[in-house]
Amino acid sequence: MKNIITESKLTILGCGAAVPSLLRYNTAQILEMGDKTFLLDCGEGTQWQLLKSKISAFKIDIIFISHLHGDHYLGLPGLLNTLSLIGRKEKLKIFGPKGIKKIIYSNINIIPGFPTYELEINELTATKKRKIYKIDEIEVFAIPLQHRIMCFGYHFDYKISSLNIIKEKFEKSNLPSEAARVFKTGNNFLFNNIEYNYKNFTISKKIRHTYSYITDTLFMPEISSYIKNTKLLYHESTYMNNLLDKAKKTYHSTSLQAAEFAKLCNAGRLILGHFSSRYADTEEMLAEAKSVFENTETAHDGKEFIIK
Repeated sequence: MKNIITESKLTILGCGAAVPSLLRYNTAQILEMGDKTFLLDCGEGTQWQLLKSKISAFKIDIIFISHLHGDHYLGLPGLLNTLSLIGRKEKLKIFGPKGIKKIIYSNINIIPGFPTYELEINELTATKKRKIYKIDEIEVFAIPLQHRIMCFGYHFDYKISSLNIIKEKFEKSNLPSEAARVFKTGNNFLFNNIEYNYKNFTISKKIRHTYSYITDTLFMPEISSYIKNTKLLYHESTYMNNLLDKAKKTYHSTSLQAAEFAKLCNAGRLILGHFSSRYADTEEMLAEAKSVFENTETAHDGKEFIIK
């Protein structure tokens, strides 16, 4: 049995909206789930933010692009080129809306010898929630959103069983602490020429991590059932609710609407992000959301969130 990773981690690389800001980079996130590393959107400056966060671009297994507005993908050509420069050989999968192939290949065709690795680009056209990927214990779903162009949210579901040590039994056995580490990996332990079975000292515990990424969309209460009980929800919060009309015209959401959505889907925690550059401070936005959904936090570049 392989080592069980009992925590997932989300790192915010950028949480700003379309207009550049000295406070925030454009949208990008790293999700580390199980033994996989996913990049969600790739706005300008993503490579710089990866370096600042001490996350190797080499680790990225799959890239998910929500839509083809520049603040969500313009960092992608440079990142793909860098992966060639540092010698990537493994296949890289990319998921995104229809049109992403043309954008990527237009860059590939003008750079000799690029890429050095295989690219698998998957264009999405779904009109309802659909499973788009499964590997080991992780399933990924695409959720169509309502924006000015085709846009998708993504839902990640990680299910696994973990082995926990039965403390009383282990303490009575007088086995060394190393045995506990071995038992938790599902292996027996040899001590003084006696083989101890891990099943006698462990109990299985089911683990489920869920993360939902909902960005650049009108308020869509009808999709809350798609991600019911998600442990961690990132929902765009471009404006405060006093600019609700502007949010509707630009196909965005407010902090109050993000909180209402979190309440509808019974999320464990809500992260607000994709802030308009008009907001130097997000404290009022946070207070507005917390009036509806208490367990709310605001994103900022470099901030990490643990799912367990």
